[in-house]
Order: sequence, then structure tokens, then C-alpha cells
Amino acid sequence: MFQDDVIFRRFEREDVDNVWHLHRSASEAVGVYGPEGTWEDDLRNIGEAYIESGGDFVVAHIGPQFAAMGGLQPVGDEIAELKRIRVDPAFQRRGLGRRIVSELESRAVALGFKCIVLETTTIQVGAQRLYETAGYIRRGEGKLHGYAVIFYEKRLSGQDALGFR
Repeated sequence: MFQDDVIFRRFEREDVDNVWHLHRSASEAVGVYGPEGTWEDDLRNIGEAYIESGGDFVVAHIGPQFAAMGGLQPVGDEIAELKRIRVDPAFQRRGLGRRIVSELESRAVALGFKCIVLETTTIQVGAQRLYETAGYIRRGEGKLHGYAVIFYEKRLSGQDALGFR
């Protein structure tokens, strides 16, 4: 295992090409790869969409290899959305996705969020398992960008559900 070799850090402008490549390759690997569209605009301006808006975006390296990423985007004063969790297919099934989620949850608490929401497609069974074992509760299903999705929520401070979505 490479647990001690992983370095987590905040996104930097120089990461933009690596982020885009990881997003596209990881999406293709799980079958949710389509033509580029406006639903990916956040990845074209991560600083504004995540960091300057009051959230965060982290990347993980294993040695020189760009291995994983994920974002935390505010959707309200107390609610953030977990987005763009991606792990390089070469590093999947080794706990790296869980570590990215945990890192973002810690950052959410530090930023004052009380709840995290997210969605994942119904075909991403591995992602569903990841979120459910991390304590996320299914809150419904729907369609986004042509995909059937499941909506999840996790309260970070023992409050009642905030009823998002």
C-alpha cells in the first residue's frame, strides 16, 4: 500500500491540465464519459468555482503521479456539495477515494459547513459504496445531464437533515 506516499494539497493553477486529464480518464473508465459541455465549466475555473466561493479543491500525488482529486463547493451558508471526486484508474480500489472524501470532510468542518450533499450516477456502484460506507444517506434519485443519479447527504454535526434537494 502507498498510504504514506500520498501527498494532499490544495489545487494550484499549474494543476489545471492534470485535473482535466484525470477528470476525463476517470469518467471514461466508469462509463460516464460524454462530449464536453457546460456541466464541466467548474473545472475550467477551479479557483473561482471552488476556492474563491468559500469551498476548496484538493489534489493528491503519489510521488510525481497525479493520483486523485475532489472539490467542495458551497451551495448555502451551511451546505457544501462534494464534487469531482476522481481517482486515477491505476490507483483505484486502494482507499484513495475514501481518503480524498475524508480530507474534504475535514476541510468542510473547518470552513463551518454543517452538511455535505452530492450526487453520483446509478452506474457508479463503486462510488455508491464509497459514499455509503463513509456515512452518506440516500435522499432521492433523479436525472442530471442525461444520467440517472442518486442524491446523498451527510450531516457533519448531528443536526436534523437540512432537506436539500
